[in-house]
Amino acid sequence: MKTFIPFVLLAVLVAPVHAEDRRIDPRLWFASPAAEETDRTTLLTDVAALPVLDDPTPGALLDYLHRAERLLERTQRHAAWLHLRTAQDIDDHAAAESRRAVGDAGDTVVERTRQTLRKIGGDGFAKDVAALPALARYHWLLERAVRALPHELPDAQQSILDTLTDQDSQTFWNIYQKTRRATAYGHVHTSHGDLDVGKDADKLASDPDRRVREQAWKLRQDALAAQEETYASILVGIVRLNDRVAKLQHFNDAPEAAYFARLFTRADVDATAKAVEAHAPLLQAYQRLRAEHVAHALGIEQAHSWDLAMPTSGFEPPAFDDAQMRRVIPESLAPLGRDYVAHFRALLDPANKRTDLATVRGTREDDAFSLAAPGSPGALFLGVWKPTVKEASVVAHEGGHAIHSQLMDERGVSPFLNHGPSWMHEAIAILNEMLFYEYLYRHTDDPAAKAYYLQAQLDEMTFEIFTSAEEAQWEEGIYDGVVAGKIRGAGDMDALTLDITRRFEIWPSIDPSLAHAWIGKRLMFEDPLYLANYLYAGLWATRMFDMARKDPADFQKRYAALMAEGFDAAPDQLLARFFGKPLTPPDLVDADMVVIQEKVDALAQLYRRLPGPPSSQR
Repeated sequence: MKTFIPFVLLAVLVAPVHAEDRRIDPRLWFASPAAEETDRTTLLTDVAALPVLDDPTPGALLDYLHRAERLLERTQRHAAWLHLRTAQDIDDHAAAESRRAVGDAGDTVVERTRQTLRKIGGDGFAKDVAALPALARYHWLLERAVRALPHELPDAQQSILDTLTDQDSQTFWNIYQKTRRATAYGHVHTSHGDLDVGKDADKLASDPDRRVREQAWKLRQDALAAQEETYASILVGIVRLNDRVAKLQHFNDAPEAAYFARLFTRADVDATAKAVEAHAPLLQAYQRLRAEHVAHALGIEQAHSWDLAMPTSGFEPPAFDDAQMRRVIPESLAPLGRDYVAHFRALLDPANKRTDLATVRGTREDDAFSLAAPGSPGALFLGVWKPTVKEASVVAHEGGHAIHSQLMDERGVSPFLNHGPSWMHEAIAILNEMLFYEYLYRHTDDPAAKAYYLQAQLDEMTFEIFTSAEEAQWEEGIYDGVVAGKIRGAGDMDALTLDITRRFEIWPSIDPSLAHAWIGKRLMFEDPLYLANYLYAGLWATRMFDMARKDPADFQKRYAALMAEGFDAAPDQLLARFFGKPLTPPDLVDADMVVIQEKVDALAQLYRRLPGPPSSQR
């Protein structure tokens, strides 16, 4: 899940409520560490023994695919176990190395299966299906195998490339994380004492003293700027590494390679981002509405980025403690059906030990994600839990990934088909966030509360669609610029950032220090060229949200089918199946803008019902 960058962050002021630390029971996957290690050793041997078949009979081919599926199921169980260990302690290097070995084993199973299917070929596979219809479910596996062939290297070369790439990528990511953690942001004196600009960012962002907010915001930007050449060096290294790897795999460049793996093309991404950019006046109108409301509420002439997190006068967002989280989130997901809600309640129930959260980071990974494997229920990891509305939305999102994986497993989806394009997974999770905010918005009569939740929902929608379109253009621009020798350092990245964001938004022109925003795009460092996924995810999620609220009964039928089928076809075919007709990204853009405009209009009406400015502003 990507996170909001500072100028769109929805920080909240909460009461000092703390959830009790909870841990996932690793026996979801293995009885003990010894049992996991023993089975992992056997698994690696079993994977190495998986052959590539030359000319199997239909029955032998089906047996082979079932054998490969069992191996994949085992690798996914070990991956979940080891991911939990590395997340609970980022310094557990032994677990990290074992996790990489298990990942390589899974890749080996997939690649040898692909080689077997390629040897059979399309005509041969069609004959096998005619003789044994049970093979038909693997047709998409064959298509993917054939599609990838021009970009695959001989095994020995690929092994070397994977080893070097994994090591270098992890090194760059570790340097980025350590640099962020070592950054000294400074302190700001407040009525509550001196607060750390980094650790106490949320409290400072909503401090009633405007001078405190401004000082904290500027100190944070200054701290990033002081280290930006370091961040630029890291990012340039990542770009050059990915560009070399892409060209070795016979792609024109790294963006083409990344998009190919996610089943769209650079031309698709560029056209979709431009279609969104054409509606930038709608985003700017929303941002001006927000700015004017904040300025009016605070009695100031011009709102700035450091003013946006101030809660409405007289309204304090509720603290989402553990009990509140477990009650409200499942209720908000009622449009997805009773079965889905029951699954989500079970995920969050402390008695089931499927949620891992802490109130102190320590050496825990600074992230939130799901953990899932065939034969086991989904689980949820939260690096550090804060009882806020925003953190609750993260639970709705990441829990959505966990439940999606669990439902596919319960419905017998092949482990070959339980992972589709990343953007499709993300859309399903983002929908949960939109429904969560909609529930909060609909279940209060207080105009200030309604405005707060509607604003949060709009921030989510516009962030996923408009900011993702920015990011797609932005990240491509960095890759193109570095390869062409036009982007060499932080100043060049700052200039590109302002050039693109000013085409979409009002804030970079008001606060030019937002030129440093690229530093906070952690996914550019952790999972390069992933951000474009959220553009497509946001478009589909917003469309699903509109369907769910207008015709819940029809939507639940479509959604249940989606949860049951896995990813057994190309994305355009899956979407046509879901919607009942083909839909292109531009179709989704146009439909989603109607939803966003409706929400902006509703927010404007709510703002008019709120109190006027205070008599004075500190």
